[in-house]
Amino acid sequence: MGSEFPGRISGVTRFGLFVKLDETGADGLIPIRTLGREFFHYDPNSQSLMGSETGLTLSLGQRVTVRLAEAVPVTGGLMLELLTLEDKTLPGGASARGHRTARKPGPARAKAAKIKRKVQRTRR
Repeated sequence: MGSEFPGRISGVTRFGLFVKLDETGADGLIPIRTLGREFFHYDPNSQSLMGSETGLTLSLGQRVTVRLAEAVPVTGGLMLELLTLEDKTLPGGASARGHRTARKPGPARAKAAKIKRKVQRTRR
């Protein structure tokens, strides 16, 4: 975990990028949610993702450097994090990408309050 590897984009999908690592030949997934906060448009004809704000284009065959984020030994799955694209560091830095904060849950409502609301609705 945390090791960096050079590789090449070997697949592009709506949900992310597949990268073939140079050293081991293993394939790993870079989920689209880890590419930053911008929206990426998927073009199935050109097998590419294009950023709506920056215009960043990710397509088959591009050289990348990735960091191993997660490995699942049972399935052999690798989750990767994109660091550089064709020797250019991506804007925002690696630590800023993909770390969205989860929505905080609101206060729990009592079940009695829900029933009371239903009763009020049905009586009208």
